[in-house]
Amino acid sequence: MKPVFPTRLFLLLASLTATFGQEAANEKPIELPAYTVAETRALPPPEKWSYGRIAGFEVLSNASPAATTRLVNDFQRFSLALGLVWPGVQRPVAVPAELILCGRGGKFDAFVPKGEARSDRAMASLTLRGPDVSAIVIDFQTKVLNIATPEGLAAAAAAPTTDADGNAIGGAGDPGLAIDAYRQLYREYIHFLLEGLKPRPPAWLEEGLAQIFMAMEITDRSVTVGKLEDPNAISAEQAALNDSGAGGTAPQEDRDFNAALARRALLPMAELFAVANDSDIARQSLGGTWAKQCYAFVHWGLYGDQGKHQQAFITFLRRLDREPVSEALFKECYKKSYRDMELTIRGYVEFTSHNVAGVAAAKGQKLPEPPPFELREATESEVGRIKGDVLQLAGHEEAAHLELIAPYIRGERDPQLLAALGLQERAAGDRPRARKFLEAAARANAVRPRAYLELAHLRFADAAAHPAAGDAFSAAQTVEILKALFTARSQPPPLPEVYEAIGEVWSRCAVTPTAAHLAVLDEGVRLFPRNATLIASTAELKVKAGLVSEAATLIDLGLRVAPVGPAREKFEGLKLALPKPAVAPAK
Repeated sequence: MKPVFPTRLFLLLASLTATFGQEAANEKPIELPAYTVAETRALPPPEKWSYGRIAGFEVLSNASPAATTRLVNDFQRFSLALGLVWPGVQRPVAVPAELILCGRGGKFDAFVPKGEARSDRAMASLTLRGPDVSAIVIDFQTKVLNIATPEGLAAAAAAPTTDADGNAIGGAGDPGLAIDAYRQLYREYIHFLLEGLKPRPPAWLEEGLAQIFMAMEITDRSVTVGKLEDPNAISAEQAALNDSGAGGTAPQEDRDFNAALARRALLPMAELFAVANDSDIARQSLGGTWAKQCYAFVHWGLYGDQGKHQQAFITFLRRLDREPVSEALFKECYKKSYRDMELTIRGYVEFTSHNVAGVAAAKGQKLPEPPPFELREATESEVGRIKGDVLQLAGHEEAAHLELIAPYIRGERDPQLLAALGLQERAAGDRPRARKFLEAAARANAVRPRAYLELAHLRFADAAAHPAAGDAFSAAQTVEILKALFTARSQPPPLPEVYEAIGEVWSRCAVTPTAAHLAVLDEGVRLFPRNATLIASTAELKVKAGLVSEAATLIDLGLRVAPVGPAREKFEGLKLALPKPAVAPAK
């Protein structure tokens, strides 16, 4: 089998083997596990989905090909526009996330996280994030949600229940909220990007930014951010309903804050700031006052009064990096109390004096066009793997397992499917099954770094149970584990746990590693300069290798990274244990 990691690293491992005068064991055929399906639980029939890829995402959709293509092409235009007006927010991630578009058959409900009932009050999209898989799921089927908004209830109460002649024309009821799948995808994408930042922004800032950018105006020549709609305009649906003379109320639309908050009582600012990122209010914000008030506050800070509040807004955000939010901090930054700001926002809703931002193409030119999107019928492996991974993220382990094993039992052996099965078996605690799937995935050159990391953990556990060089690992054991780790290292995205595991393997090796062997750990420290565990293990190995000055530099870095707690005590102990430099004898 050809090495799937860079040649230089392969040669490094080969030199380690030669140091001990041993060779790694020859590969043996892998016997994959067999699954028996109980008669009472038949496999689900194969489902028809479409599959495609765009930058950063695998797309799985059961909407019509035409509707899927329109939405994905529009999303690509949005992504390109976002990169123009907000450079740097879209950090490249080579391992695709999943974008699932549920267009028929009520498939969205299955992905709602475990423990949460499908809330028809506020959920038409969601973002799920795991250690190596993330997903955006869009309800592309539902067009109206029955959300009890203040506007909907007021309209329902005011709607006539009889015509002019006293004939019944239907009972008054909440007309619900119209769902725009396009805007919901924009919003989830902004949250998807911001969730990956370290530290993660507070919920109110995330939501405010998401609301601003999902309302971005995009043409073939320009992108405009911060522009607000006319709050007095009515929707085309309502206008058509009025023109028809049928009476009634069209579903409410998800409008800009100056329209949505016009007849609503505002939340206290303390309550606005107290909402957590993982709370129901933040995740299910459709139709809610909180989301629109976040929109108003962030818009006021960035664009209000021709941008004169930007400096105070930026100062407030910088202070929040170091201090908890409080009214005292707020007053220092804005020279306003919470109550004063509530009144300011109320005035801003009624009269929005603001500027806008954006970019425009040069004269005679247009903005870049997205690449063509190709859609095809998804294979059973792709459907099972993607749905299985995302259901696992949502906490539906049994449903996830069934999605993954169904194509496997039908004979599918795609390397990515084997890797997903191995990781799921590992999470379920079945180490023998996990080992077989992960070994097979590795042999088939699957691209999933965490699969190789977990395979290395399993190989490490076996070596630790049966060390072949006294209490230490032999060359063959060391090389076998490092092969998996170096493959994980060669596949994006970089994982700090990979470098931590490499350090742990070297610490158990029978031979002291050289500076060349430890260079990969230096790379890990450069990539993850705040990882105290990695810094400490690298420093210890440097001391063992006689690289005392390099170890001292790492210990000083660790003391800066860990100002308090057990991690700092660890670095202080390492510093005290450093060999003292030799003192030349006095003449």
